[in-house]
Amino acid sequence: MLFLVIDTVKLEFVGPEVAVAQMKMLQQTFATYQELKEQGKIKFAYAFADSPGGIIVLDVASNDELQQVLFLLPSMPLVQRTVRPLTEIKSVEGIVSELQTIVSSMPNPEKKG
Repeated sequence: MLFLVIDTVKLEFVGPEVAVAQMKMLQQTFATYQELKEQGKIKFAYAFADSPGGIIVLDVASNDELQQVLFLLPSMPLVQRTVRPLTEIKSVEGIVSELQTIVSSMPNPEKKG
């Protein structure tokens, strides 16, 4: 199962001690990303060029595994996270074909018999 994970860093002004702790959490997150990539769980990861944050695509076997991976990321308290399930375009093409069949069989109110 593929999931797109979008993390946007929550920007807050904090004291130096908290900032150091947050930087350590982010470094731990990057180390975790590397481990997940080596395990084949992360297909790719990108950072945003215009703001703090980034995206990863996770390949996990179940929703339970997804939840476990996400909750174990050290960055969890620092980010606003959005998770979206992904599917291949082939799947969508099949659904569109089915919808076209359904729509073409519907009565057309503009054509009056």
